Amino acid sequence: MPPEAAEIATCLCLQQAVSAFSADMNAKKQALDTVTRQLGDLDSQLAQERSTLNVNNPDSVARYKALLERRDAAYRQSIGPVHAEATQATARYNARISEYNARCANRPFNSAIVAQMQVNLVCPPLQ
Repeated sequence: MPPEAAEIATCLCLQQAVSAFSADMNAKKQALDTVTRQLGDLDSQLAQERSTLNVNNPDSVARYKALLERRDAAYRQSIGPVHAEATQATARYNARISEYNARCANRPFNSAIVAQMQVNLVCPPLQ
């Protein structure tokens, strides 16, 4: 394979990786946004419940405690695995974009070779 063809193949594979990492990052950010929204909703519900809480009514106290447990679970998710996954996905995406920009951006490649390489392109598995 000529050197230019190898460079083109590398850049095409990097483009595929950027697309895959972008989709993964967006999905992870969406999951984090969902948990953050849930946390906000639960905080609002807690504030509303707190204003009408009758500490002498065991059912009222039990409902409040259950809501507080749901809020605490959502909070743990927002600072735990969901947050970590979103952060890691963003780091992977940024690293691949940096690599693509350093190796491929603004490089004029022969369009005929690019088209030919795209037909039978085999890329290494994503890491």
